[in-house]
Amino acid sequence: MFMRRFIAFLVFVMPLILSAMTLEYDEFFEDETLNVELIHSGRYGMEFYRIENMYGAGRWAGSKTRLIDATNYGVHRVEVYSDKKLIYSRNYCSLFEEWSTTAAGKRDCRAFEEVVRVPMPKEIIMLRISSKNERGVWKEVFADKIDPSHIGSPSLDRVCRPFPLSYAGDINKKLDVVILPAGYSIEDSAKLRKDIRMFGEFMFSKHPFDGLRDKINVWGVEYFSEYSGIPGLKGSSLESETELGLSYNTFDSPRYLMSENLFNIHSLLRDTPYDQIVIMCNSNVYGGGGIYNFYATSYVNPNNSFVLIHEFGHSFAALGDEYSDNDSDLEGAYKNVEPWQPNITALKDFSKKWKDMIGKGVPVPTPCTPEYEGVVGVYEGAAYSAKGLYRPYQDCLMRSDKPFCPVCVREILNMMELYTE
Repeated sequence: MFMRRFIAFLVFVMPLILSAMTLEYDEFFEDETLNVELIHSGRYGMEFYRIENMYGAGRWAGSKTRLIDATNYGVHRVEVYSDKKLIYSRNYCSLFEEWSTTAAGKRDCRAFEEVVRVPMPKEIIMLRISSKNERGVWKEVFADKIDPSHIGSPSLDRVCRPFPLSYAGDINKKLDVVILPAGYSIEDSAKLRKDIRMFGEFMFSKHPFDGLRDKINVWGVEYFSEYSGIPGLKGSSLESETELGLSYNTFDSPRYLMSENLFNIHSLLRDTPYDQIVIMCNSNVYGGGGIYNFYATSYVNPNNSFVLIHEFGHSFAALGDEYSDNDSDLEGAYKNVEPWQPNITALKDFSKKWKDMIGKGVPVPTPCTPEYEGVVGVYEGAAYSAKGLYRPYQDCLMRSDKPFCPVCVREILNMMELYTE
């Protein structure tokens, strides 16, 4: 009897709780997005933020119920406060953070563009940004008041109009992904339209994304660059200064294909509802990149979606690289503390990772032998390091063109809840 009454109580009260959570959004925010353009500067161990501009950018596409990020992933955290009440937060990573781990970043100072997107506040709010140090401790590095009545204009007059490639429903209850073409001239119009439809289908080509079509909206935009192709390749004569700024050889890594022109990228997409950005690069040369809650890039390979989904694993699900080699001096994770990436461990605090998924009798660390092939374990070699960092599977899509391992699948499904519940 008690259990029936308790279930009846939940059936009655849960809609009220969910409604109250939605009303809390309406109490503090408009149904609009605020783009805040920032300059993130400094070097390893020293960083600064400065607001350059802010403007309204279309309807809010994020969840209206999951307003606080409790994942502890990433290395930066943006927080919005009304008086002293935390009303919104999201974690992310950045090009600045990656660069600061290089030899140049430990020696010299540089400035990078960043854009943080928050729901448009109804009243004056306090915007705070914190970063993690190498010990994994959050430290506030920026705070400033924002008055929504004093916002400016977008960086660019031009804006891209979105069209659905795969539509699942309400943008506040789905993960919204936009595919932005780069390196397509107006003469490439037919190829752009063919490639963007292909990329839209590629988003669902690997498990578990193949079963998530009802939870993901994929949007496309038509954007034409100054010329055809992507600069930065050895022997290429293409100019590197373009509106989108995509280029190979980022941080001296030939296959790393990224852009520092964040202001232009987000300004062009201001009429598009999106949680994640995928940049489709008009090149058949292997390359791509992905930074958590920043953006992902991929070259175009009609025969394989591996790079696209691998990089999306970084940008969407906070997954780290599981291979141990790298062609640059970027650091993938620290060894003296437990890495924040959910699929990488230094065995400093393994209970917070995938310890619960390891079967009885599987040794930790786990030898990379045929006996344990296809078994969740703790295999040495990950995050660009052959020693001291470990991955959950002998081989996985975050290491090579294999299916996602069970640990990565679980993290992808968990991350979906931030956008779809």
